[in-house]
Amino acid sequence: KTQAPPVCARAGRLGCRPPSSLLAACVSALAMDIETWVLLGAAALLVFLTLVSALVELCRRDPPAAAKLSAAAQVDEERPAAPRKVVAVIGGGVSGLACCKRLLDEGMEVVAFERSDKLGGVWVWRPGPEGKTYASLRANVHKERLQLECFPMPKSWARYPSHWQLQEYLEAFVKHFALARLYRTCTEVTSCSYDEASGGWTLRYRGVGAEEERSMQVDAVAMCVGQACEPFAPTYPGQETFRGRIMHTAEYRGQTEFHGKRVLVVGAGAASGTDVAQDLSFGAQQVFLSVRKGVILLPRFLGGKPNAEWFERNFWNYVPLAWVFRLIALSVSMMMSETFSTGSAEKNGIKGPSIMDTLRTHLDERRLSDMTTTDCCNLTQRVAMGAVRMKGAIERFEETGVRFQDGSFQELDAVIWATGFKRDSAGLCCRVGREGEECKSLRLWRMVWHPSLPNFACCLQTHPYGSHWAVADAEARWIATVFAGRVALPPVERREKAAAEVAEHQSQDTCLDTTEVAAVARDLGLARPGYFRLLGLLVVKPRRTYRFLKQLKTSRRFTVDECETPFDDTCLYQTRL
Repeated sequence: KTQAPPVCARAGRLGCRPPSSLLAACVSALAMDIETWVLLGAAALLVFLTLVSALVELCRRDPPAAAKLSAAAQVDEERPAAPRKVVAVIGGGVSGLACCKRLLDEGMEVVAFERSDKLGGVWVWRPGPEGKTYASLRANVHKERLQLECFPMPKSWARYPSHWQLQEYLEAFVKHFALARLYRTCTEVTSCSYDEASGGWTLRYRGVGAEEERSMQVDAVAMCVGQACEPFAPTYPGQETFRGRIMHTAEYRGQTEFHGKRVLVVGAGAASGTDVAQDLSFGAQQVFLSVRKGVILLPRFLGGKPNAEWFERNFWNYVPLAWVFRLIALSVSMMMSETFSTGSAEKNGIKGPSIMDTLRTHLDERRLSDMTTTDCCNLTQRVAMGAVRMKGAIERFEETGVRFQDGSFQELDAVIWATGFKRDSAGLCCRVGREGEECKSLRLWRMVWHPSLPNFACCLQTHPYGSHWAVADAEARWIATVFAGRVALPPVERREKAAAEVAEHQSQDTCLDTTEVAAVARDLGLARPGYFRLLGLLVVKPRRTYRFLKQLKTSRRFTVDECETPFDDTCLYQTRL
């Protein structure tokens, strides 16, 4: 008889696997099944949560429009309508104009005051000492993030408008909403006194240069003088002996008067220092830029679009670690830009912050912004060409120049401070307080509200990195809503405690424009939806939610329901520029 082949041989001929191979295949298949089941389970959980969120959203939907109209039509004939609240707005800059518009929208009567003869604040070109604008100035925030949403800027404008264009824009804004009739120009308010008995405010005002004062009773006060009231200028040993000219960038109007001179610009600022240094470099004999610490030089354009446009849509609020992606994208774009142009800023003498200083920020975007300055054109190129020379911190002044901490000395004809403005809430244009206790020094809760006195607010006293206009408009909406009685503030004790903490640590009054707008939305009770609610909104209100996710983080359309209609970017006036 022929002997039967072994089992393993027969299994091989039959295409079967040996037991060890079969076991490995089963384990592999089981692992694949586990991964599949986990993915299917996660997908099922996501669908379940979406359905639950959608049901919750359906239950909380607004009543029909007919019900709203019928409720609004019910008028109590026994109780007469309350008189319109009178609000005084002090200041005719962007924050003042935004407050006027928001207060009118709430149905209040507005009386406004402006020291100068024109509305527009710092953006009005004034060649004399009253002005704060230089001829080559352009915005360092792109126009979509800068504009007031109810009044879009012209599409024909460049992404970064000039100060001439912004002045025209504000003039058109005033004309379109008929705000000029509200203002008493060439008038200064000297004091705002709170009357405990009546619960109102007494304003004392006078014409600029006049002695006689008048008074007026109002229900509320919105102080809108901004932060660019009093320039900050440091002092150094021997400064009084310097025979050259010393001035602030607020006094700078152009390079003409500095032709052929040696000029030192002190400080990079948020943008003014690098702006002025580059402007001077096309006419001055030599320009020097003194920076005490390292600075991150952020070009206005990165990757072909404005630097703030990276990850600036609401969608990125729902992406974990999106801020890390933004920092990486900006860093890569900056390195690519430097590599293929003039080389790195560090190589050309523009020192960045040390590694330890960077690590101390814990990569917090607001703290990193303290080290960042926006480059108006190409500072690295001007430094590489020798038109601008970098210097360190100043040690002292001498008769003919400045000696620096590295021991070097430089003869100079002029020194220009690019050191910003005082931000201690003491730059108010008038005295504020209870009757007989008025003073100019003031603590503020959230840099907006008086911590103890009712119906007094300041607009744009905080210092945002990014769009000041967006923050001013958001705060104006908050102020108008509170004055109208539709939103309440926290208790006085809580406001006073928080205001005292900010007064002790002034760095807390700086913020990112995106975080400040989001904070105002939360204070209004209009915080952006969380992940769970967003799932339901995508099902119940897909179009509105899509518009909400697509709009800018600084948009003042805070909720999904406010995005019922698409944003209309049609310009409402004819530009001449």
